[in-house]
Amino acid sequence: MRLSTRFAACLAALVPLLVLLGGLLVLNLVSHDLRAERDGQLETRARALAPLAASYSWRVRLTPGFPPDFLTRRLAGAAVAGAGSPGGMRVEIPGTEPLDMGEVPAATPAVPAGNGPATFADGTRRWRFVASDLGLRGSAGRLWVFEAEEHLDRQLGVLRNRLALVTLVSAGVGVVAGLALGRFAVRPLAVLRGQARGIGASSARGTRLATTSGVTEIDELAALLNDLLDRRDAAVTRTGEALETARAFAATVAHELRTPLTSMGTNLELLGHPGLDPVERAEIVADLGAEHGRAQRLITMLRRLARGELVGPESFADTDLAEITAVAVEEARRRHPKAAIAFSAAAGPVVRGWAEGLRMIMDNLLDNAAVHGADDADDGGRATITVTLSVDGEVAVLAVQDAGAGIPPAERDSVFTRFHRRAGSPGSGLGLTLIRQQAALHGGTVAVADAGQGRGTRVEVRLPTSPPFPARSPGRPGERPSGVRSWLAGPRR
Repeated sequence: MRLSTRFAACLAALVPLLVLLGGLLVLNLVSHDLRAERDGQLETRARALAPLAASYSWRVRLTPGFPPDFLTRRLAGAAVAGAGSPGGMRVEIPGTEPLDMGEVPAATPAVPAGNGPATFADGTRRWRFVASDLGLRGSAGRLWVFEAEEHLDRQLGVLRNRLALVTLVSAGVGVVAGLALGRFAVRPLAVLRGQARGIGASSARGTRLATTSGVTEIDELAALLNDLLDRRDAAVTRTGEALETARAFAATVAHELRTPLTSMGTNLELLGHPGLDPVERAEIVADLGAEHGRAQRLITMLRRLARGELVGPESFADTDLAEITAVAVEEARRRHPKAAIAFSAAAGPVVRGWAEGLRMIMDNLLDNAAVHGADDADDGGRATITVTLSVDGEVAVLAVQDAGAGIPPAERDSVFTRFHRRAGSPGSGLGLTLIRQQAALHGGTVAVADAGQGRGTRVEVRLPTSPPFPARSPGRPGERPSGVRSWLAGPRR
């Protein structure tokens, strides 16, 4: 049912009901007032007629043989016309016939307490009356003043008929007023519905509902719908970006996995050759193991990248970066016993972050330095690694420096591209990519800096210590920092 129809139905029922209730209340009050006024008139007439009735009684008792015509005429005029009210009177004198004037009942009612006013039923008619004693304690007779109840009932009946007519008219007025008011009241909703329908039918994004209707509730509803549309557009954008990223990422992963899998397939075919030399067989098996390890490392890093991409704001908490770094250094020393790792830290800076993601940064920095930072001049290829943690204003600076060959300045940005690795590298080419992802998720940056004195590679990760999510947009829970998907997706191949 339309809202305007509901307005009409409600007003069509409510207006007549209110009119009827108000009319009944007024009718009850008017009825009470009319009855009180009628009783007052009866008492007034009784007081006005009492002196004449007393004179008449005295004259009848004094000269019973001579009718008091003059007093009778005066009583008749006063009883019928003097008070200007319908009804009549009766004068009862002991020992004589009662004198009736005007409209009176056939029988005389019993004397009420206090002489009235009271109601008396005579057959099918009901009378309202007042009695008045004549003489001392009624010794000279009694005066009765009557009025039939139907006179007042006719007046009340006219009022009831008018109330019913007004109620019927108000029902029609309620329907018309309900339709008019309903259409006026729901007009902003109709406009809002038209705008929403236009937005739903249009493929253009960015169109929003107007919030200038002048009706507070409608404008608030439009603002809420606009916020939902903003969230929808943002979700569509993120979904499109995610699909594009996943498509490009899958294509690149397939390309990267194709090389070790093809090599492994070739080696497996060679293993089936009947005249294969045992030495060559051993080389092929070793090559298979290396390719298998490479594929396994690649899959592990891809899983870590995907996990970092799915982390939400609820996973972030205040974290002691010095403690995480110290634990990572100790475990790296056990993984790489040939590496010499030195660690120094300032008073533990606290960052708002994901503990597992921060640990990923440290593990990959240390593994990368241990693998690529060995000094060729040192016998045995021993890696010397220096880890420092300092605070620069509101930024925690984590630096890992090795004594390897270093990275040319022209290639310092490209090393963070996924699957980038130098010739002969045993890595997956995703370690630095994972570091950059986690740094961006924590609102920080990572870069290859100058090594200073001597040779080697120095990687610096800078993380804010105060804002929880500086790279995220407010009001968009779970939204990734701008640029994360773009560099994660990388160029297509």
